[in-house]
Amino acid sequence: MISDEDLYLDGRETAMTQLIGRYERPLYRFILQMVGDAHLAEDIFQETFLRLHNSRTQYLRGAPLKPYVYRIAMNVVRDARRRKSSRLKKASLDGTADGTTPLNKILPGDTPDPSSNAEHQELQHRIRKAVDGLPEIEREVVLLRVFEGLTFAQIAEITGVALPTAKSRMLYALRRLRPALESAALNTRI
Repeated sequence: MISDEDLYLDGRETAMTQLIGRYERPLYRFILQMVGDAHLAEDIFQETFLRLHNSRTQYLRGAPLKPYVYRIAMNVVRDARRRKSSRLKKASLDGTADGTTPLNKILPGDTPDPSSNAEHQELQHRIRKAVDGLPEIEREVVLLRVFEGLTFAQIAEITGVALPTAKSRMLYALRRLRPALESAALNTRI
């Protein structure tokens, strides 16, 4: 299999199409979680790959591509927020009103019976609400680490902060999430 980096450096249309295919679901999901609007997320996704295509000369050969792509996406999200700050709503982990990215697609879990399913849905709702309530800089780190599986070094690179800052943002986020998640866990056991 051809690496992401090799596809990117190839530059041909077929290579870029393959690269877009590899990133389409996870990157779109991440952008949607950040902006909460499906149409805006599509625009940002496209703008991300346009900027990626145009910045090939700036890419450091041998560096992993995934953090580079996510950093570009974060910058496009931030640009969109600056341009439309009054129109953007805080994103919800369950996606848009049309249910584009339900949390149960992000947090898999088979439930054997209807009562367990109801408990599972209630737990998902509490997790969504708790993560939605985080300050944006902490929510970014949680989404990148937990839902996208990136390392703290990659998160630091994407968000443009030092590694210890990325780690402390995660720590602060977990401290904020703990009461809500402990409450959710207690309520599901009762």
